[in-house]
Amino acid sequence: MTRQRNPFDALKNIPYLDEDFLREITGMDWQDPAGLLSRLGQGKWPPLDLVETANELIVRAAIPGLERASDVRLELRGTLLTLDGEIVPETQGSAVIKVHQQERRQGKFNRTINLPVAVHSKSARATYQRGILEVRLAKILGSQVETLTIDFLK
Repeated sequence: MTRQRNPFDALKNIPYLDEDFLREITGMDWQDPAGLLSRLGQGKWPPLDLVETANELIVRAAIPGLERASDVRLELRGTLLTLDGEIVPETQGSAVIKVHQQERRQGKFNRTINLPVAVHSKSARATYQRGILEVRLAKILGSQVETLTIDFLK
């Protein structure tokens, strides 16, 4: 008779692996090992592209399920851009008895990225089409420095 192998036995051998560490790398409270592994396997969300042109940075984030761009709060602090919002389930308020399969993301999300160059916060423009949020930020050219913190898309 063979003993069934526990996949979490390997985690016991990693030094300093505790709830604070798991909370830091997953962004969630420790609930159960299956939930943790599921979160680790999902990667960062929403997925995004960061493109640099001669004069601007373009951030494109795939966030299907929003009604409009203003459903996402964007905050720029120095070179840190944060996307914060919530995708409300389409079944909310309907008489759903049982969900058999759910693969699309829903609920709250928060993602912060470090921009590779300084940008003008007042130049930020955002659009949302076909599930893609696009944020365009003009680069600060030369030795200008800007430290203004803004919220936009209200």
